[in-house]
Amino acid sequence: MGQLSCAQIEKQDNNLYRMTLDFNKQENKNSFDRGNSFSQKYEIGKYLQVGKNPKLDEMWAEKLNSFKVYDEPTRTSSNYRNSLSKPDNIQQFFQDCHLITQDYEYYMFRFFIQEKQEFKYYGLRGLPQKYRWAYWKVITFQKGIMHKKMDKQISEANYCIKKDINRTLISDVFKEEAVVDKLDYVLSNLAYLYPKVGYCQGMNYIAALFLMVSGVQEQETVSVFAELLDSSFYMFNLLFQDDLPLLFIMEEIIMKLMQVRLPKVYDHFVQCDISPSIWISKILLSGFVYLFDLLDCVLFWDYIFIKGSVLGYTDLIMAMVTIHQDALLTKNEADLSSFFNFQEQKVRCAEDIIKQALLKPIEEKEIRKIMRKTDKKLDLVELFKFFGKEGFEKLYQKFSNGITK
Repeated sequence: MGQLSCAQIEKQDNNLYRMTLDFNKQENKNSFDRGNSFSQKYEIGKYLQVGKNPKLDEMWAEKLNSFKVYDEPTRTSSNYRNSLSKPDNIQQFFQDCHLITQDYEYYMFRFFIQEKQEFKYYGLRGLPQKYRWAYWKVITFQKGIMHKKMDKQISEANYCIKKDINRTLISDVFKEEAVVDKLDYVLSNLAYLYPKVGYCQGMNYIAALFLMVSGVQEQETVSVFAELLDSSFYMFNLLFQDDLPLLFIMEEIIMKLMQVRLPKVYDHFVQCDISPSIWISKILLSGFVYLFDLLDCVLFWDYIFIKGSVLGYTDLIMAMVTIHQDALLTKNEADLSSFFNFQEQKVRCAEDIIKQALLKPIEEKEIRKIMRKTDKKLDLVELFKFFGKEGFEKLYQKFSNGITK
């Protein structure tokens, strides 16, 4: 269910009012809530300090509460969608969907099924932290993964996973042996489910971020990450495949967009022989985690889950370059790595980047045009000539043959 078209919300993007979070206002922590003491101590799950906006909380609470009404008129012509509002089916739903455990997650799921474009629009306006993981679960929801037997799996990737896990210190929480074991569980299961992908460096950063947002729920984290590896909307199987074919396609797309939209920056990068692998690959393969503040990464991933990997990453990277274009004209290759390391500089910039991305989002037809004109001999050029068009899904399955689970 992660495969959502962005075309229907593009018209709304320019007029979208994003509700900025106030980082001086945080979730109230109940010191007597022993069940969440670990989450409170390490600020994971709903306790991540991503700021608060009472109006945003109110907007979401009101919307989700509207799905509590069971005797409402039918909203769609779909029997399945309407059946979700019948009390007799609710208990069975929770039995079938092990990852949906809270009432508000059920209402979130109904929101997604019955008003999909509005669901995406709400997400772009902003997500309260207490609803974030539910939103991520619902937008990537796939029943099949939930019924697979998961355990500490052994694969050829385990040695690399063990080595990288010890370097995944995106937060103090990963100094805890119990949490490290859960990250090992997530990556080992993904390598087992997708043996043709296995494990690639960078997956550890993304999985660690998801694990934190989930409140260290390892099976749920596997399920969410699995949709990224299994879907033509996210295509992480092609990003993390051995020869990284999606990485090189996206580097080509971003550089060609810079040539058109930001010609001075593009010319400067060419003159200074600044390779996209110096900066773009670090962002793509680590899901922003390697270079950006952890809480900024959470907001970036809200955007990626809604827009998909190709448009999401591209929008955000182009917005970042647009905002910093004047400064980039003074940088050489040696300067660039440190310039883009916002995490080391302790700079929070996600809201500015997302707002810029929403002002001028990349369109699917721009990517198709780039692929028709490119002279690069890249594996996925033929696939991306159909990006966003009929025939793309079928062609994607051909390129993904043997990669998905």
